[in-house]
Amino acid sequence: PWKCISLDMKYFRAVITYVNESKYEKLKYKRCKYLNKETVDNVNDMPNSKKLQNVVVMGRTNWESIPKKFKPLSNRINVILSRTLKKEDFDEDVYIINKVEDLIVLLGKLNYYKCFIIGGSVVYQEFLEKK
Repeated sequence: PWKCISLDMKYFRAVITYVNESKYEKLKYKRCKYLNKETVDNVNDMPNSKKLQNVVVMGRTNWESIPKKFKPLSNRINVILSRTLKKEDFDEDVYIINKVEDLIVLLGKLNYYKCFIIGGSVVYQEFLEKK
Protein backbone atom coordinates (compact mmCIF):
# COMPACT_ATOMS: atom_id res chain seq x y z
CA PRO A 1 0.00 0.00 0.00
CA TRP A 2 3.00 2.38 0.37
CA LYS A 3 4.50 2.12 -3.13
CA CYS A 4 3.86 5.78 -3.99
CA ILE A 5 4.88 7.42 -0.72
CA SER A 6 8.10 8.99 -2.02
CA LEU A 7 6.29 10.45 -5.02
CA ASP A 8 3.50 11.70 -2.79
CA MET A 9 5.98 13.41 -0.46
CA LYS A 10 7.71 15.09 -3.43
CA TYR A 11 4.34 16.32 -4.63
CA PHE A 12 3.33 17.54 -1.15
CA ARG A 13 6.60 19.46 -0.79
CA ALA A 14 6.15 21.02 -4.21
CA VAL A 15 2.56 22.08 -3.50
CA ILE A 16 3.28 23.72 -0.15
CA THR A 17 6.23 25.56 -1.68
CA TYR A 18 5.80 28.64 -3.84
CA VAL A 19 4.00 27.61 -7.03
CA ASN A 20 3.47 29.47 -10.29
CA GLU A 21 2.63 28.38 -13.83
CA SER A 22 6.24 27.82 -14.88
CA LYS A 23 6.84 25.52 -11.93
CA TYR A 24 3.55 23.65 -12.29
CA GLU A 25 5.00 21.36 -14.96
CA LYS A 26 7.59 20.17 -12.43
CA LEU A 27 4.79 19.04 -10.12
CA LYS A 28 3.44 16.57 -12.62
CA TYR A 29 4.60 13.05 -12.12
CA LYS A 30 3.32 9.62 -12.94
CA ARG A 31 0.79 8.95 -10.23
CA CYS A 32 -0.30 5.60 -9.00
CA LYS A 33 -3.61 4.49 -10.49
CA TYR A 34 -5.50 4.87 -7.22
CA LEU A 35 -4.39 8.50 -6.90
CA ASN A 36 -5.78 9.47 -10.29
CA LYS A 37 -9.27 8.66 -9.06
CA GLU A 38 -9.06 9.91 -5.50
CA THR A 39 -7.18 13.20 -5.70
CA VAL A 40 -7.74 16.46 -7.47
CA ASP A 41 -5.14 19.06 -8.42
CA ASN A 42 -6.02 22.67 -7.79
CA VAL A 43 -2.50 24.04 -8.16
CA ASN A 44 -3.29 25.65 -11.49
CA ASP A 45 -6.15 27.61 -9.90
CA MET A 46 -3.57 30.18 -8.84
CA PRO A 47 -3.77 33.48 -10.72
CA ASN A 48 -0.91 33.77 -13.22
CA SER A 49 -0.20 37.40 -12.42
CA LYS A 50 0.52 36.88 -8.74
CA LYS A 51 3.69 35.43 -7.29
CA LEU A 52 2.52 34.52 -3.84
CA GLN A 53 4.03 32.20 -1.29
CA ASN A 54 2.15 29.65 0.76
CA VAL A 55 2.00 29.81 4.55
CA VAL A 56 3.07 26.76 6.56
CA VAL A 57 1.94 26.58 10.18
CA MET A 58 3.69 24.17 12.53
CA GLY A 59 4.17 23.54 16.21
CA ARG A 60 7.36 24.03 18.18
CA THR A 61 8.38 20.37 18.13
CA ASN A 62 7.79 20.18 14.40
CA TRP A 63 10.01 23.24 13.95
CA GLU A 64 12.71 21.76 16.16
CA SER A 65 12.68 18.52 14.16
CA ILE A 66 13.68 20.35 10.97
CA PRO A 67 17.45 20.26 10.36
CA LYS A 68 19.08 23.66 10.84
CA LYS A 69 20.19 23.88 7.21
CA PHE A 70 16.54 23.74 6.07
CA LYS A 71 15.25 26.42 8.48
CA PRO A 72 13.18 28.34 7.70
CA LEU A 73 11.42 26.27 5.04
CA SER A 74 12.38 28.05 1.84
CA ASN A 75 9.91 29.87 -0.41
CA ARG A 76 7.22 29.65 2.25
CA ILE A 77 6.04 31.92 5.01
CA ASN A 78 6.90 29.99 8.19
CA VAL A 79 4.60 30.33 11.19
CA ILE A 80 5.32 28.57 14.48
CA LEU A 81 2.52 28.03 16.98
CA SER A 82 4.08 27.90 20.46
CA ARG A 83 3.30 28.97 24.00
CA THR A 84 6.98 29.01 25.01
CA LEU A 85 8.99 30.41 22.08
CA LYS A 86 9.56 34.14 21.60
CA LYS A 87 10.46 36.04 18.43
CA GLU A 88 13.67 37.25 20.09
CA ASP A 89 14.87 33.63 20.18
CA PHE A 90 15.06 33.48 16.39
CA ASP A 91 17.51 34.68 13.79
CA GLU A 92 15.31 33.16 11.09
CA ASP A 93 12.55 35.03 9.34
CA VAL A 94 9.57 33.34 10.99
CA TYR A 95 6.37 34.36 12.71
CA ILE A 96 5.74 33.15 16.26
CA ILE A 97 2.14 32.98 17.44
CA ASN A 98 0.71 31.81 20.78
CA LYS A 99 -2.77 30.68 19.80
CA VAL A 100 -4.98 29.87 16.83
CA GLU A 101 -6.76 33.23 17.05
CA ASP A 102 -3.42 34.99 16.51
CA LEU A 103 -2.99 33.05 13.27
CA ILE A 104 -6.32 34.36 11.99
CA VAL A 105 -5.18 37.92 12.70
CA LEU A 106 -1.78 37.31 11.09
CA LEU A 107 -3.30 35.78 7.95
CA GLY A 108 -5.47 38.86 7.61
CA LYS A 109 -2.31 40.97 7.35
CA LEU A 110 -0.27 38.71 5.04
CA ASN A 111 -0.43 38.44 1.28
CA TYR A 112 -0.27 34.69 0.58
CA TYR A 113 -1.74 32.02 -1.68
CA LYS A 114 -2.71 29.12 0.60
CA CYS A 115 -2.20 28.19 4.24
CA PHE A 116 -1.11 24.68 5.20
CA ILE A 117 -1.22 23.31 8.75
CA ILE A 118 1.68 20.84 8.75
CA GLY A 119 1.54 19.54 12.33
CA GLY A 120 2.30 18.20 14.86
CA SER A 121 -0.47 16.50 16.70
CA VAL A 122 -1.00 19.26 19.28
CA VAL A 123 -1.42 21.83 16.50
CA TYR A 124 -3.89 19.62 14.65
CA GLN A 125 -5.84 19.10 17.88
CA GLU A 126 -6.04 22.84 18.56
CA PHE A 127 -7.35 23.57 15.07
CA LEU A 128 -9.89 20.75 15.22
CA GLU A 129 -11.18 22.04 18.55
CA LYS A 130 -11.65 25.52 17.05
CA LYS A 131 -13.44 24.19 13.95
